[in-house]
Amino acid sequence: MFVSGKPRSKKLQSFIDKQLLYLIGLILILGLLYTYKSQFIVATVNGKPISRHALIKELEQQGRELAVDSLISKELIYQEAKKKDIAISQKDLNKEVEEVKKSFEANNQTLDGFLEQQNISYSDFLDQVRLQLIMERLLSDDIQVSEEAINQYLEENQDFFPEDVTEEQLRKSAMEQLRQVQLNAQVQELLNKLRGEANVNYFN
Repeated sequence: MFVSGKPRSKKLQSFIDKQLLYLIGLILILGLLYTYKSQFIVATVNGKPISRHALIKELEQQGRELAVDSLISKELIYQEAKKKDIAISQKDLNKEVEEVKKSFEANNQTLDGFLEQQNISYSDFLDQVRLQLIMERLLSDDIQVSEEAINQYLEENQDFFPEDVTEEQLRKSAMEQLRQVQLNAQVQELLNKLRGEANVNYFN
């Protein structure tokens, strides 16, 4: 049965069409959200969702804080080295790099392969080596490894040493490991001291 009536105005029809499109679009979005909710929600806590956006934002904030802290630590060490006229020559840097390469080759690996696996550029690697050498020169006088400490280290870790390594090589390796442990502790103490004395301002 056909019922005639007053035709709708173009303005009214346009409004209805827009509302209909909005409703259809909303239904599609809700359907996608439900179907792919794992792409938008990473967890729920007592029924309350935690969005992927919130996760990414949190990770970015944590990553930023760590990066800023790392850059501040490096700058403090560089400034301290400058105060004490400590500089690393290209010759010293090359020598240390060669030592690192030899240590990889001794384990049937390559430095380039390691850097590629860790997604570290060669330039960043050189910066790390330079920083390590600076820290060693800053704190070398405070690091002392006794023969007793080496003997204890060898005794406690003898099950982990390769069989084809000489006693001299073992003692050298133990010395390096113990020096590094002490160096890390000394660096942390130095950074705590420098941070306490420095004027550090943060900007958002």
